[in-house]
Amino acid sequence: MKEHIDVAKDFIDFISESPTKYHAIENVKSKLLQHKFESLSIDEKWDLKPHGRYFIEQDNSALIAFCMSSREPNIQTVIDEGVRLVCAHTDSPAFKVKPIAQMVSSDGYIRLNTQGYTWPILSTWFDRPLSLAGRVALKGKSPFQPIIRLIDIEDPILIIPNVAFHLTKGKTEGIISKQKEMLPIMGMSYKDMSENILFDLMAHKLNVSKEDILDYELYLYPIEKGRLVGVNSDFIVTPRQDDLVMVYAALQALTDANSELSKTKLPDIETEIQLSDANADDATRMIAFFDAEEETNSTLGGADTPLLRNVLTKVVKSIGGNEEDVIKLINHSFAVSLDTSFAAHPNYMECSDPTCSPIINKGVVIKYDANMHYATTAFSSAVFQEACNRKNIPFQKAAANSDLRTGGTISAFMQTQVEIKCVEIGISTWAMHSAYESCGTADLFNLIGALKSFWLMRD
Repeated sequence: MKEHIDVAKDFIDFISESPTKYHAIENVKSKLLQHKFESLSIDEKWDLKPHGRYFIEQDNSALIAFCMSSREPNIQTVIDEGVRLVCAHTDSPAFKVKPIAQMVSSDGYIRLNTQGYTWPILSTWFDRPLSLAGRVALKGKSPFQPIIRLIDIEDPILIIPNVAFHLTKGKTEGIISKQKEMLPIMGMSYKDMSENILFDLMAHKLNVSKEDILDYELYLYPIEKGRLVGVNSDFIVTPRQDDLVMVYAALQALTDANSELSKTKLPDIETEIQLSDANADDATRMIAFFDAEEETNSTLGGADTPLLRNVLTKVVKSIGGNEEDVIKLINHSFAVSLDTSFAAHPNYMECSDPTCSPIINKGVVIKYDANMHYATTAFSSAVFQEACNRKNIPFQKAAANSDLRTGGTISAFMQTQVEIKCVEIGISTWAMHSAYESCGTADLFNLIGALKSFWLMRD
């Protein structure tokens, strides 16, 4: 149980340091660099080495990292073993600041004009201290190369206040307008204040001239740090679990798997066999974190773009392969698509399926959908079940109530670009799209173990 708690606390720190998708990718890069991964550029010829660890970033919001075989890169070996891919998405439901944002009402309140990004549960954003984070574009040496800086205001500068119960005749849970009720209040306007406080805040935080700020992409986020909840710390409650809990799990599993494969072999026959049997290190291990899953999947860094195929093509051609080999590699590969799953809720059992609603802390979830919003098939599910069974990791099978629809994920969109065998996996979560979501402490630990087993599984 202590290991579960330690992982959960580390995840809570990761979330706290990742108020936006841009910050999440920056934190992923930082950990990869600590583990000796090298940054690649799409513009350069790649020279991939045995045991090489590499990553490539797209638009500050998407990233693909991979580990080559311990053997000298050989096109036939790479094709035969295929790529073992684990993917997730970096974006989360939130509120984005509009390009002309500052609004001052006649009574002196300063508000920010915002737009809902995808579908947050609106009521969960009321009455919370909020801050702003994102990225800012500054003037560069060339008009085609503006300087991009990440920014996190950190201080609680905003609030979206509820209206008093008494003033609405008890009808406080009616239709909420994103344009009217959800605008955050920044403070009070005074005579000597700047006409654009938002630009003042950004310039001060980045230590730049206000005139150098060309544009921004800023998101509201709740400032209170996540925490463990329950008499036995059974639950992890944080913002942005959809889908950063999966980003964290995939990253942790990859670095753990690499550490195990890099251990010095002991002079013990059984250990030698355990580490080398069936050449587990021959498969290319890869993670892909895509942007824009919650909406289009087709912007820069989305799953429905050529990003993944371009990376696979570069890998193949760097070791002497061609377009035909790219097709063969994809056919021999396998993907695990990660996204949070609806947990059975004891207060809303009518929303659950009578046989296929997963329970928090009862195991990793394999997700099914007859309409193929999830990519799981009997074949792909069987592969992942084997990964769990070999390490005695509990798993559950989930399907939605037939009167309701599932959520969408990256898997179906990714397969329009790379026709790869894929299984949809998650962990049970309450309050998906809320300002704070809840998952199980044991489930996160078991998911990391299952992904690690998937990468290390041998014939």
